Amino acid sequence: MATMKSVQHEMLVEKWRKIIAERMQSGMPVKPWCKERGISEGQYYYWLKVIREESLIKAGTLAVTGGPQFAEVKQIEPKTPMNSHRVCAVIQMENGMAVEICNGADPDTISAILNILKR
Repeated sequence: MATMKSVQHEMLVEKWRKIIAERMQSGMPVKPWCKERGISEGQYYYWLKVIREESLIKAGTLAVTGGPQFAEVKQIEPKTPMNSHRVCAVIQMENGMAVEICNGADPDTISAILNILKR
């Protein structure tokens, strides 16, 4: 059963759907379009958000919850042993800067670092 409040809301949603569609069809940026028509930019974005959320809910892609929810997060053990990432090379620069390269480092990354250091 529809309440007076829900009917009013639906009427406003329909009104703003038309306004938003008109703005999109115009191709104008929001700010000047709203100013030209005496529409508050804040109201425009508020109703755009409401309409988008309602569309996502109807499409089943936005969940509506009654409040915060919690989920357990489990730590996943690394696939490679930690010792495989030990430092296997250190490039010491004359200015005191050093670059450490670990076992398993990506060759492209190493190449990029060496190119930077050459400069």
